Amino acid sequence: MVFGNEHKVKSHRLGRRRKKGGGRMIVAPWIVITMVSVLVAAGLTWGFVTLLRSGCDGMWRVTVAAAPSMYNTLDDAARAWEATEPEVGGECVGIEVREVPSADASRGITSGTWDDKSFGKRPIAWVPDSQAWASWVASSETSAGYVSGDPVVLGQASSVLAVAESTATALDWLGGEPPTWADVTAAAQAGTINLAAANPRTSTEGLVAMLNATSDGAGGFSAEAMSAYAGALEAGTVTDDVEDQLDAYAESGDATQVFTALDYQMEEHNATASDDPLVPVTPSGSAVGAVATYLVLGGADWVSESDADIAERFGDFLQSQVDSGEFDDAELEAVDDPQAALAQTTPAVVGETVRAWQVGREDLHVLFLLDRSSAVTDETVTYDGTDLTAGDAAVRTAVATVEGMESTYKAGLWEYGVDPGDGSTARSVTELTEMSEDSQASLIEDMYDISADDPYEGGSPLYDSLVEAYGYMDGQAADGALSVIVVLTNSGQDDVSQPTVDETAETLQGLGGSVAVYTVGFGEANTENLTKLAVGGAFIEAPAEGGVLDAIGGS
Repeated sequence: MVFGNEHKVKSHRLGRRRKKGGGRMIVAPWIVITMVSVLVAAGLTWGFVTLLRSGCDGMWRVTVAAAPSMYNTLDDAARAWEATEPEVGGECVGIEVREVPSADASRGITSGTWDDKSFGKRPIAWVPDSQAWASWVASSETSAGYVSGDPVVLGQASSVLAVAESTATALDWLGGEPPTWADVTAAAQAGTINLAAANPRTSTEGLVAMLNATSDGAGGFSAEAMSAYAGALEAGTVTDDVEDQLDAYAESGDATQVFTALDYQMEEHNATASDDPLVPVTPSGSAVGAVATYLVLGGADWVSESDADIAERFGDFLQSQVDSGEFDDAELEAVDDPQAALAQTTPAVVGETVRAWQVGREDLHVLFLLDRSSAVTDETVTYDGTDLTAGDAAVRTAVATVEGMESTYKAGLWEYGVDPGDGSTARSVTELTEMSEDSQASLIEDMYDISADDPYEGGSPLYDSLVEAYGYMDGQAADGALSVIVVLTNSGQDDVSQPTVDETAETLQGLGGSVAVYTVGFGEANTENLTKLAVGGAFIEAPAEGGVLDAIGGS
């Protein structure tokens, strides 16, 4: 429903309706004329009344980015608000809700590089499924003032450890005094349990669990607790979110695994898996829950005053729904004390905790530099048990590397050959982009697309292309990220570029050292030259299968 008008649903009947046999009823002309007149009058009256009711001659919607778990409830609320026919200056206004994971939204808001392709327009308002994400945004100097006005607290989910009932019983974690986080991390490092954690940089369940595990007990951050938590995760497993872990548990039944989760995620798992169900264990001292909030980004430079005003009006509507109990999300519990709920996380503590976690855990920014000169089709190599051209094997290796990347990594694609256009030796195929699910799939598609194209005629202008790529990546450098160029070729011999291999290596070394070059050699590649060019990185012999992520520091 939009502005209270129901969308018409077409009949499922296909084709023309057949005429029935038999005679037709004859209707007098004056009856037909009278009926038509009544219908026309009724239609005009309805249109006039509708015009009076609408009171406006246009429509303008502002965008709200909502966490996937909140999307349906927010969309329902937006439709309910539109049914009240809100307007500003004679123009009807409304809300377009876009589904954006909280981690992706927080990175897009703080970095200023919003992924329009995956998530649509930059949002005017934001609904993360935990206020901790908003605190992380506020901890950055550039985005500290983006949120305007008071958040609307929509509800909260509890942070729990999801533990197999048999394990919780054996450890005496049920019915009595709950374990402390120190007990949990000690058990993980001793091998008694396998702590299967969700990544705090990509998931709400992981972020909230880390904030609880590293608390000093007084609302602050403990470096000692962080060291213990990090050690427990090194002994266990970390994935982007808990969903894949729970799916694997349903198949393996490994009762030693203990998952960082939100209460509703555990309940959803138990609804479809009955053997040794998971039970919630809340370590003592856990004070942070996933508090879902509605935030207007009125302080962001892309948000106009008028758009912020519309978003604030919708926020008032949401607040009234919360107050009246009409706002009902199956995955959230009501919050009795909104101010206390918001006080669970502060920008200072969240910022310090996340930055401590990031130490030694650099993101990876990778530019794949693929040789597409005629040399790549002149040689056959074996990859994954199949004979392929060296060029196709290089593409398969690049694809396998991308498939192993985390969603916080960035990757791009260049190809090089003689005169790909604009007088350059290299051509940008895919800009450096964060590896969301859609972006990752798009990059892989681009890789397969160029492997289907004919190679460039002539030699392999590797040296000039590598220097150009290095300059590009140097300009894309970011704090907390390792910038890497991965060259994939079966050549390494360049008779096209002006500088020699030694001169090229010297040029790369003189460019500042902010980018690491890894060269991957296939078949009869010139190992000596590729080793010289691997400035800050290393030469890698092409794998027989899979990618090279481990070799470039992405494991």
